[in-house]
Amino acid sequence: MNFKIDIEQFKKQIEAFKKESVELGNVINPILDNFDLNKQETLEICQIGKFAYKIDCDIRIVDKPQPPKPDFIIELNDNLIGLEHTQILTEDAQRYFRVKTLLDYAEQIFEQKYPNINVHATISVQNDEWNYSQREKPKLAEKIADYVQWTRLEKDFELPEKITNIKTTRHSQVSFSYKEKNWQAEYLTRERLKLEIEKKESKILGYKKSEKQLTELWLILLIGSLSSVSYELNESENYEMESEFDRVYLMADFDAKILRVK
Repeated sequence: MNFKIDIEQFKKQIEAFKKESVELGNVINPILDNFDLNKQETLEICQIGKFAYKIDCDIRIVDKPQPPKPDFIIELNDNLIGLEHTQILTEDAQRYFRVKTLLDYAEQIFEQKYPNINVHATISVQNDEWNYSQREKPKLAEKIADYVQWTRLEKDFELPEKITNIKTTRHSQVSFSYKEKNWQAEYLTRERLKLEIEKKESKILGYKKSEKQLTELWLILLIGSLSSVSYELNESENYEMESEFDRVYLMADFDAKILRVK
């Protein structure tokens, strides 16, 4: 079978991608340049940047204040809007994050112990669970860093019982990924969404005391992070509901699909 590539269409797609990248950069770069952010905070900025770009490319993130103020202050049409955001997680999320934080720590140790080496490591853990004490964490993380290096060098060694597989590939930076065996997420229910909105509504009174003159308060709820502790959108579910927030959005993080709930 012969496939013909539409060169002009391909060029248009490339140009559209470049344009989107530039416009997204216009949203997030000012705040990245003005704040000393850690890895998690940078991820949050990127998430909000994707949201802002999808909703209205004229939105600018102008501040990232500390609690009890809103997570972000955005500007749209000369109006300042307080924006709160959170990720909706399942009840057993701690199980996932115990493993994830251990691998993140191992990634940091790898960068320190093996400088100038870039690698992407995909790591699987027995039964998707690893219970350890905080005292054990540094030693475990260093061992994992060593296992990744030995795997990269194709050395002969035995993995501990807790780690079922490590796969490494070349990469532009050091990156350790946690590969769950049972990663399929549940569908988000209307009831679960309502509970998360109500939890955030309890903070609204404090937000209104902000010294900045906020015209509105928005809430963004994130799901869909390709892990078992997040949720997937249910296309047949009606998520619309009332809220004390002026606007409420539900955003699937992986593909940036956005639903306005209120």
